[in-house]
Amino acid sequence: MSSTTSLDGKRLTLSTLLETDHYESLIKELTCTKCKKYMKPPLHLCVDGHSICGLCFEKSYQCHVCKKELSPIRPLVLESLAHKVLFPCTNAGCPRHATLPQLEKHAANCQFRIINCFMARVYGDCNWEGKAGDWMDHCFEKHTGKVTELPFITVRDKWNPKRSEPVINYFLMKCYEKVFNVYQIYDRRGGRMMWTVLVNDDNPETYYFEVDLFLPNNPIKKIVYRRPCKSERDADFLEHTQNVYIPVENVFSMLDDNEAINFIVRIGEAENLPLLETPAQSGSLVLLQNSDEHRENHIQPQ
Repeated sequence: MSSTTSLDGKRLTLSTLLETDHYESLIKELTCTKCKKYMKPPLHLCVDGHSICGLCFEKSYQCHVCKKELSPIRPLVLESLAHKVLFPCTNAGCPRHATLPQLEKHAANCQFRIINCFMARVYGDCNWEGKAGDWMDHCFEKHTGKVTELPFITVRDKWNPKRSEPVINYFLMKCYEKVFNVYQIYDRRGGRMMWTVLVNDDNPETYYFEVDLFLPNNPIKKIVYRRPCKSERDADFLEHTQNVYIPVENVFSMLDDNEAINFIVRIGEAENLPLLETPAQSGSLVLLQNSDEHRENHIQPQ
């Protein structure tokens, strides 16, 4: 028997096991009867042996089943099982089974979880609700001006001084087989404009983004910044020093005749960036020496 056939057989056996009534009853035993969530150790018991998860134990003073007092005894066998069992994802239709730590990481990015359209939080006027995996299709259908399958997007945005929400613009860029989330944020208190790009990737710095502010009819005035992309899992991405920050007075100096900001956001792969050459030390010293000699020749004797 080949290794491939053996592996397929193991997958088939595991898949069959996970679908059995026996396995479902095991999952039920490891589900808290109070909060209806999977029980993550530490687990606890009441004096009659009813199990309860750690979070419910901390909030309770008696057993919710028999109303008797809780016990300090821990069900070690049940805890051992809770560490080893592959729990099914709770999102309807998702086939994923994993240990509890793995399932917690999966839940945040599960394509079967129900979400609201994020565009509505920025622009309003969208009541879409559905599976996370269907959201991109919805955006390409209903928010065509905010999404692109190119590695760049050109924006012309009329400046509104009455804006109160910090997120001014939000775009989706589908390229390099990834989805990039582009945020433009106005930090009124800090007096600056910020751009950042998030990507669902374990190595986000594999990609970079550029912000190019320009005036359409004035090629002399231009501001360009380049920064690495950040991970969607980075909870403090707004505080990261490697986002693009531009003082608002510099941004306002780039408003066109119609009081609009014109900018381009580009996405690229870091490995394709050319390395910048620095002057050799000898060359730098020659420049410094020439500069010193020039100054000495222009010093007038007292």
